[in-house]
Amino acid sequence: MPSRRNVTVAVLAAALLCSSALHAQEPTGGRRMLAKKWVPIWRVGGSADDTLFGWVREHVANDKHVYILDAGTLQVHAFDAQNSRYAWSTGSKGSGPGQLARPVDIALTPQREVGVLDPGNGRVTIFDTGGRYLRSIVTPSASLANTLCFLTDGSALLSTYKYESKLVRVNAQGKELAKYKFPWPVNDGANDFLHSVNIIRGGSPDRCVYGTTFGFGVFSVDVKGALFRFPFTEQVAMPTFRRERMSNGGTATYLDKGDNAALGGSRRGDTIIVHFAGSLMKSGVFDLYLQNGKYIGSWPEPPEDRAFYINGRVYGLSTDATQKLRVWADTADTTRVLTEMGFRQPRSIKRPATPRANTTARRPKPVLPPPPTSR
Repeated sequence: MPSRRNVTVAVLAAALLCSSALHAQEPTGGRRMLAKKWVPIWRVGGSADDTLFGWVREHVANDKHVYILDAGTLQVHAFDAQNSRYAWSTGSKGSGPGQLARPVDIALTPQREVGVLDPGNGRVTIFDTGGRYLRSIVTPSASLANTLCFLTDGSALLSTYKYESKLVRVNAQGKELAKYKFPWPVNDGANDFLHSVNIIRGGSPDRCVYGTTFGFGVFSVDVKGALFRFPFTEQVAMPTFRRERMSNGGTATYLDKGDNAALGGSRRGDTIIVHFAGSLMKSGVFDLYLQNGKYIGSWPEPPEDRAFYINGRVYGLSTDATQKLRVWADTADTTRVLTEMGFRQPRSIKRPATPRANTTARRPKPVLPPPPTSR
């Protein structure tokens, strides 16, 4: 487990993004790029006493809270989505109800509950919006899974490391309902990396959407069980791997060369936004597609950001060693965002706005194990 670090919690406002704001420019690698300047609106924290995060693994958000899955402290931290104030933390190490062993992903249920995928305990643990333990979904597939998504009928989709069962759908009791293999052909014996996927977060829970880590495309499964797929606008070259013999006699496989495609993404309405790191780009970009696979356009990623979520605002989560939580806005929508958040509407934005008083992130109180509860 990584050691607990002193961190700066940076929370900034972000803007509604819509496809109509994109205008075609000179193509770059088959893309229509819109030049955007991402600016912070406000930030809090940063003192030596800010030791909230251990290892920020993933995050998810809605209009009420931003939820951080901390694989270092084995907790979920919640922040107010409107003003960045710390709300609560829950979870502890163990195998009891509400405890976590090796959490890897976090997702929201259609009822706005918080689900945590925990392969270490072979289950999905669900908390309410106040951080109280509700129930668990125990299923063998959870031990092999790395992403979590909920559908409107109460079922969940788990992505695994297996080619033939890349997605496993389970009901609320953990019973397997369906399996889906990776929807593009990969040679027999190929490295598992070639069929790895990243989840595209957000949007309505009528479907779960995934982007392939390498250059295939986006695919989704809807609540009726139908699978859809479409290719990336840029097809990156497939990677090559090298194997090295280890001192204990085993072998280790390393990525030798090749580019990642999807690093993650988000949805809003019929728009799918893929965080892409392709071979023709000096840095990452966000590609926009419609749900039917039509490419709309692209814009540059915010500084240092790797993951984000759209639900009226764009939430970015940095992956650098400082474990900063970031929320960005682009300059075109700054005024609108500030107005929505209750700030006085500025005449112009030339530099980041100053934070409101008394918004420094607090260190959470120690979290006690939840009382015994029947599953």
